[in-house]
Amino acid sequence: MQKELIQYFNGPFLKENLIFYRDYQKNIVTNCKNKNSLVVLPTGLGKTIIGILLISNCLKKYLKAKIIILAPTRPLVSQHRASCEKFLDIDLKEITSFTGKIAPEKRISLFQSSRIIISTPQVIKNDLMRGRYNLKQVSLIVFDEAHKTKGNYAYTLISEEYVSTCSDPLILGLTASPGKDYDRIQQICDNLYIENIVFKNYQDKDVKDYIYDIDTFINLVDLTIELRELSAVWYNLFEKYLRFFIKNKLITPNKPYYSKLDFLGISRDLTLSLHFEKENGLDLSEEEYIESLYYKSPKIIDIVKENQLDIPSIYSYCSSCISILHAKDLLETQDITLFKSFLDRIKYKASKDILSAKRIINSEHFNHINSIIESEEQINFSHPKLKKIISIIKEEFEEFDNKKILVFTQYREMAEFLKNLLQKEFNNQLKIEKFIGQATKMDDIGYSQRLQIEILEKFREGLINILIATSVAEEGLDIPNVDAIIFFEPVPSEIRLIQRRGRTGRYAPGRCYILVTEETVDVPFYIVARRKERSMNSILSTPEQLVLISSLKRKNIELTPQNDLSLIPQIKNFRERRELELKYLANRSIEDILTQLDDFCNSDEYKNLKNCGITFYSDVVKFDEPILREKILKLKSKKNKQPNKHKTYLNKNVKSLINIVKTYSINGALDYKKFQELAQDEDIDDKKFYVHLNHAIFLGYLKKIDNQIQFIMDYN
Repeated sequence: MQKELIQYFNGPFLKENLIFYRDYQKNIVTNCKNKNSLVVLPTGLGKTIIGILLISNCLKKYLKAKIIILAPTRPLVSQHRASCEKFLDIDLKEITSFTGKIAPEKRISLFQSSRIIISTPQVIKNDLMRGRYNLKQVSLIVFDEAHKTKGNYAYTLISEEYVSTCSDPLILGLTASPGKDYDRIQQICDNLYIENIVFKNYQDKDVKDYIYDIDTFINLVDLTIELRELSAVWYNLFEKYLRFFIKNKLITPNKPYYSKLDFLGISRDLTLSLHFEKENGLDLSEEEYIESLYYKSPKIIDIVKENQLDIPSIYSYCSSCISILHAKDLLETQDITLFKSFLDRIKYKASKDILSAKRIINSEHFNHINSIIESEEQINFSHPKLKKIISIIKEEFEEFDNKKILVFTQYREMAEFLKNLLQKEFNNQLKIEKFIGQATKMDDIGYSQRLQIEILEKFREGLINILIATSVAEEGLDIPNVDAIIFFEPVPSEIRLIQRRGRTGRYAPGRCYILVTEETVDVPFYIVARRKERSMNSILSTPEQLVLISSLKRKNIELTPQNDLSLIPQIKNFRERRELELKYLANRSIEDILTQLDDFCNSDEYKNLKNCGITFYSDVVKFDEPILREKILKLKSKKNKQPNKHKTYLNKNVKSLINIVKTYSINGALDYKKFQELAQDEDIDDKKFYVHLNHAIFLGYLKKIDNQIQFIMDYN
């Protein structure tokens, strides 16, 4: 890396001498000025600055237009707002951020009075769907972490609405890693209407002068004899249940390696097929259905029918095998305390009469292992990674005089264990802290956004030397640069590999240590991540093989004066107006209502209010007389009901479970196993899961029938 005379980006709407000049950033912005662009840039090369520079260009082009920055999490929204306030030379009152906690009427007002709006995508999506404002006068939308643009994620709807509404749309998608293969990258390009791809890596000529080399060290460790023996007994239990699948021809025998995905695939395929075969069960074509299957030839459902297999037994054995394989991974790659905790969760499930768990704890294998690990004998079950990580930190501390290290681990429980281990090892020499997300856990309520920011600031200032982070530190957050990163385990994702590794090598040569346990899942995980990364780089290096948008026609945005919201009294009390609407409808005859609605929708007052983003009950209820009659009759029936004297308190995890079933159910039902997986994604652990599920069922929001959870009603 060469050091030259310091230069800055200066110009209209940029604060003077704040942004260091970099050739590659200038080149990227030049390429993105007039085309919808996907910018793929490794972590640490300044994606945020590229957004700022393009924003300044758009402010210059359309002085009165608006700009939207979308980010998937609230901490990222706060970070983008701070960057805009720091680097952009505009009135701070014209920069605002949205969250779902801000009242809709307030968001309407803020949208119209602001020039830069930063928000999570779901808030903007909901507002657009309700007609609260439109995107006609938006000159740029920045989609941060653009790799999330797939399926029904809110980014997709917003981009579609933007391109169809604005006469001169400009989209900037930012990501460190769009995906492993052609199909995923093509999907992002399609959903964001991408016309131009800009891909930079550390080897590019205009990048080399601004970064340092990152040395990657693969640290291989061997399991101890004690852990190998435990693992062998545990895997023997898996092989016992594997026979069920081989005997029934549900899985290929003699595979070199069985993973959790094999059994998740069986369970998912079975659920998908059962729904597809129901009349109107799934809105999929035959081709789409086949493409969605994990096992296509033969299909799982065909094997089940041919051999007249018991479907509940298949689900139950799948669950048992998935649990055993997950526990095996914990035993072989983490500290044994995580394995013990997982066994405790299996015991808890068994106490709730769950067959897949009872099957495990009633086995000789389980009882044998349980007796060993709970024995008072001093058996050494310490994982060799623990000794290795201490050795690496000592080397960094003593040989490189490095007192700022970032450790990544997959599990919160492991983060807590490592924090305690390293505090004990280094006593008062080094300050150690963990960095986790906000979701609630049984024994760990998570870190609030305020606490996260406080910890990062202490780490930046050197008040914390070692930060042990879960995946929350991978994506986008402004983690201070470090000279060394340690992966406690590899991750099978090229996206997470790139994001983690990019936290070092910004201001000095960096070192990345990856701990890999030989002959365990660590090995294929590392190989898979590297292969995916190479595949992604190959596609992005030759973007001509991707089909990009070429048909967008643009013309200048017509910037019309904004309506003065202060002249419209209805917006001052949105909720009061909505209540009056409902009462009015409930007290009128149906014929009067229909006539009144028709007259009002043709009035100047209605048009004026609609132009300001006001929504009406009549907008939500279609002008279909039978449907309208039904809705109004419901309002009338509610009119004489007494309000509940006592409001039932709902824990947020109960609400999350209800929302999961509501969102992912098909014809009102969701496969129980899938439900558990989705709950785990929300960090609702097993003990919490069963307590809150039973509460939701008791209150009548959900219902469990066989292996399915049914959505009964919403809590709102």
